[in-house]
Amino acid sequence: MGIMLLPALNNILEFLFSREVILYLIFGVLTTLVNLVVFTLLSRLFGKDRWYVSNLPAISLAILFAFITNRLIVFQSSGPWFSEMIRFVGSRIFVSLAFEYGFMYLLYNVLKFKSGLKIGRFELSYAKLLVQVLVVLGNYALSKLFIFQV
Repeated sequence: MGIMLLPALNNILEFLFSREVILYLIFGVLTTLVNLVVFTLLSRLFGKDRWYVSNLPAISLAILFAFITNRLIVFQSSGPWFSEMIRFVGSRIFVSLAFEYGFMYLLYNVLKFKSGLKIGRFELSYAKLLVQVLVVLGNYALSKLFIFQV
């Protein structure tokens, strides 16, 4: 039985260390940083309890950055850019509503998960960090299966 697992494990490792997944993770981290930096700066301006105001510009800039890098670098798509952009933005809006607002509301307002990581004078919300992990996973699946044509 252990020997039968080796080909499956090998396939999983090949997938995880493929060019596409590594680039997606690198640009996913950079996209997340765009989101978190904009969110953190605006949260200082508007206040932590008005996270919903800071979230929209943070999400919007992150979506724009992600589309450009995913299309050109990660998936190297040759499909029609406008069609891909519409699907990309639509899927990101869906994921953002489900995770960025739905889970943020659940974690922050219902479960009162309001603490964060202090970095100098800034505090990075743990709820926001956790939500970003879910966002990256959901977005990869939608990008791979639904959006980009190679």
